[in-house]
Amino acid sequence: MKKLILPLILVLFSCSSVKHAIIKDIPIEKQEALIKKYKNKKAWTRIILEDLSQHGIVQRDTKVEIIDLDFHMNGSVTVKGPKRKKIVHGLEVERPLTVEKIESRLADIFWFKDPMLRQVEYIRKWGKKTGRAIRNHEVFIGMDAEAALESWGIPTEIKSYEIGGHKEEQWIYKVGNRSKYIYVVNDKITRWED
Repeated sequence: MKKLILPLILVLFSCSSVKHAIIKDIPIEKQEALIKKYKNKKAWTRIILEDLSQHGIVQRDTKVEIIDLDFHMNGSVTVKGPKRKKIVHGLEVERPLTVEKIESRLADIFWFKDPMLRQVEYIRKWGKKTGRAIRNHEVFIGMDAEAALESWGIPTEIKSYEIGGHKEEQWIYKVGNRSKYIYVVNDKITRWED
């Protein structure tokens, strides 16, 4: 009897700790609704899309068609790019996956408005110089941080520092084995390394 009690206690103890480790992701019906919303949708890439299996990339401002969403691991999106080539790009969404997190990440990766309409909006908001810089994926000293995000996209990583009472940020853009940087103080670009 004593030999039977100890394994039973261990099983009960280990099962009770597993309950707390369960992470609830998007329910199946919401996954299906998200896929239906985005499947066959035309978009333009805000960032360089890198294929998870390293079979290629899709450059920024390339018109693509979203053909699938996947909710395993940290999520992924499959697009059909130029020459009908399929690319599976990781979303890198922190678990648990939610509809809001997936849609926010898709908005970071894609524009869903035609480039000409976006160009008009940029000129209205920031003027011709900034509008032209965004279209050409350029930044300049004094450019608004928000405009720089439109130009270069969402950084891979952001480091913040406090220097002389001012908050400085270093935006890091990793593309393959290379990195680019933008430095921001008080929401203005102070320098960059391309």
